[in-house]
Amino acid sequence: MKNEFIPVFRFVICSDAHIEGIGTPGYNRLKKVIDYSLDFALKDENYNKIDKFFIAGDITNKGSKEEFDAFKEIYDYGIEKGAEFLCTVAKGHDSITMGKKSLEYFKSLTNQETDFHRVIGGYHFIGISTSKMKKHFNSQFQKMWLKKQLDKAVADTPDKPVFLMHHEHIKYTVYGSFDEDGWGKILFADLLKNYPNVVDFSGHSHYPVNDPRSLWQKEYTAMGTGSLKYTELTVDGEQKIHPDLFEDCANFLIVEADKDDNIRIVGIDILAEEILCEYYLKNPADKNNREHTPEKQRSRSKPPVFSSDAEISITEKDGFYKAEYPKAESTDKMPVFIYRVYVEDENGKAVKERKTIPTYYLYNVAEKLYTHLGRLPKGKYTVKITAENVYGLQSEYIEKTIEI
Repeated sequence: MKNEFIPVFRFVICSDAHIEGIGTPGYNRLKKVIDYSLDFALKDENYNKIDKFFIAGDITNKGSKEEFDAFKEIYDYGIEKGAEFLCTVAKGHDSITMGKKSLEYFKSLTNQETDFHRVIGGYHFIGISTSKMKKHFNSQFQKMWLKKQLDKAVADTPDKPVFLMHHEHIKYTVYGSFDEDGWGKILFADLLKNYPNVVDFSGHSHYPVNDPRSLWQKEYTAMGTGSLKYTELTVDGEQKIHPDLFEDCANFLIVEADKDDNIRIVGIDILAEEILCEYYLKNPADKNNREHTPEKQRSRSKPPVFSSDAEISITEKDGFYKAEYPKAESTDKMPVFIYRVYVEDENGKAVKERKTIPTYYLYNVAEKLYTHLGRLPKGKYTVKITAENVYGLQSEYIEKTIEI
């Protein structure tokens, strides 16, 4: 499928630009998304168009008029380039300053409805913004509206994907949506289980698009859109971890369909202007096409490996010790998620346990890693390091014995 994939339709989706004004990072990155995507399309000799651009909420950082006005400049720039946006407005950052009035202000700037159902290139696209009701992320009224729109879409195109977008993940789907992650909402969950055609896009968590857990399939398909602002992670049950260079992470997605409604999702690092990942989905409207369930992805996973000549170097400064070591390599295209470092005494008892997260969410991953071990009293120690992928599969240990 990969070698034979020829797109006949293409759209861009991103989220969490958190624009703070003209010339701020979110403003510049969103503008860069337009330029990169159009160039990406032009390089394709088979299909050189972007059919639509979408933003799944948190367009602005505080939802002020000034921030929305800055977005309007990007919006107009896109139209000049032939890249019109359809957007959903988030309950979170987009509504901080003006509350539910942010919906009307956004509509006044763009002349667009904030909940929409459009047919583009033969595909149905449904977008849901925050509710106009003060205390709801989304309302029961919107849930009823969504059911009507899904019924219309499936009746019209029963064998095609139906693309849905909103800001918060549906709970218990993609990475970032679970209780231990601290994100995700439940309102639409029971409804969407009845619509296998749905391919659902959401942001909010800022979790990276190249983490394979950001793609989920069971009753339907869900995909996290990453963030243009920064990334965050859950590690060993600890929420909202901001890893190294987290503010240098800016992800978005280019989504393509071929003539048979198979889907290619391309994850982009917009700062590096490079492809981070690619996911291929056999027509997801067919409930039998579910190759990206958590169980199947985990069963296909294989542990990372260190090179045969990988060595640990231990250095000391002012009584504090640091381990330096080369990165491990993935054996299954799933990123190395964490390095676990243990310091054992002569009896094999672990006296220190440390972990280091590589910059796997960036296109350029550091070739060497560093883990601070802290102070160690005099004695003989073995430093042991294993690399672990996103499904918990670990490499063989590399080891270093030191005497202090």
